[in-house]
Amino acid sequence: MKKILTFILFAIGLQFNAVCAHNNHHQTIQDYSQWINSLPGTYNVAQGNAYLMLNSECPLYVSIFGSCFGQNPAAPYIIPQPPIENSYVDPYYAVPLNTPGPDGTTNIIYRLSDQDALVTIVSYPPEAAFFGYVSYVFTREASYYDNVPAPHARTVSPDPSRYEIFGSIGNDVNNVIVRNQIGFIPWGRSVVVYITTSNELLAEALIHNAKKQGINPDSIFIEKIGSNVITGNDSSADDMSTLMRYAVPRSQTNANTWTDNLSENVLVYKVTNPTIEVSRYGANQYTPHQINNAENTKPIKKALHQLARLLGKYLEKVQSSPSSFRPAIPTTEDNSEGIPYKGLVGSYAIEYGVLAAGDDQDTSTYAIALMTNLGATETAFIVGVNHNVAGLNNTHYVSIDIYNTDVGEGIASTSQTNIKATGFDSGNLNGSAQAVLMALGIKIPKRFKELRENIFKLYVSALTRDVNNPATAAINKYCINLNGTTLLPEGAPLSIAERSYIVPGTTTGGNVNEMLYPLIVAAADDFGGLYDVIN
Repeated sequence: MKKILTFILFAIGLQFNAVCAHNNHHQTIQDYSQWINSLPGTYNVAQGNAYLMLNSECPLYVSIFGSCFGQNPAAPYIIPQPPIENSYVDPYYAVPLNTPGPDGTTNIIYRLSDQDALVTIVSYPPEAAFFGYVSYVFTREASYYDNVPAPHARTVSPDPSRYEIFGSIGNDVNNVIVRNQIGFIPWGRSVVVYITTSNELLAEALIHNAKKQGINPDSIFIEKIGSNVITGNDSSADDMSTLMRYAVPRSQTNANTWTDNLSENVLVYKVTNPTIEVSRYGANQYTPHQINNAENTKPIKKALHQLARLLGKYLEKVQSSPSSFRPAIPTTEDNSEGIPYKGLVGSYAIEYGVLAAGDDQDTSTYAIALMTNLGATETAFIVGVNHNVAGLNNTHYVSIDIYNTDVGEGIASTSQTNIKATGFDSGNLNGSAQAVLMALGIKIPKRFKELRENIFKLYVSALTRDVNNPATAAINKYCINLNGTTLLPEGAPLSIAERSYIVPGTTTGGNVNEMLYPLIVAAADDFGGLYDVIN
């Protein structure tokens, strides 16, 4: 009996150890760092930095590139800065970004050969709507495109011999993908590893070594540099950059604590094995975009236009000038299978040498509308579909972002989470359409049947320089406040963009053909002349 009991306890112990070997709750970021630093002698390991890019950093990028690349003002970026070692560093735009690191100079713009890997170890941040990791081809030699017809004007980088691309090399490794592979919700200090490399054999060798050191292989995510990227450390290679987006945290205090200690929570290494054979990955393809419920239907579309008409008439009354409205235009196209293939899509940008502006296929699209001006006492209404609501359930979160068009700088935003997808409610878009109409004393005409039936699916957000002006004084809660000319100079053009991230039940953004994007309602002159999307 004692022998049987001993055997049972021994078997339970084996099972427990097996479970622990594939569960990294108990492992710390220091354990992962020890693994990297104990790689065999055939490897060269150099440590870099992690850099937190906030909106306040934009003047630096504008001074170098003339643009802040349309950064998302709602989400700070955590950017790996790998060591540059023997890589070429472009003197026009990359050298000014050189930063001292633990093992020499580092930079957010880097190059990788087929025997290199960028290894980023992350102690996962506190709960949020989104955390993703994706790399980009930043620039490429212009001569590569000498015989490639341009679909539209290319963007010459500060180095006149290179074009700006800023195109994603593949899917984002987001928190849903991490959860699916690792087997549990990662928020709050679970440790994950991102390995960006073009060499399948190097990736396999690193995973094999990690397993030998007791690292959970399910916590390792390989970002494949596909065959459309020109690898190497010399000037003829593509240079790259990697972004981690951290959007809409449940607790801003907890999020700030994590970012304030970034050097402890994100470790960056360049790992090289000059003895390893090269077996390059093939071409990457984006995951098809899907949706849960179609939005681009006649009733919802009609309701959206009816709501825009009511708010347009309201603006004419309180601002004593003609109003109009324009649609936010999708910047990507999905094919019949739902795969993004044209527009602000990394693979398209890399193929044709055009700018993708830091695309992220975890969002359905960047739906963008332009305004030539917003006067000191004027208001614009952003009227859109709340993709988060139960009747649609097409996003984890949606954000509305305002830009200074002249320099591509994000200056203000508002957002809304899907509580069923994220587990928490954050934002002011839910119920906003009904609340704004009521607060402004606007009644829905009986003939607007579609609006009555679908108003819970819509949102309204007011954009103003003065929340106390007559148009918005009663709806402060639903305003995006530009604080006079603090965020946007007087007379400056502005852009309005809607981002809609990750369809619940999938790992990526929604199909652009099935979703519906906002209308912008404003004084007609703010669009550069009278314009109406309804004939």
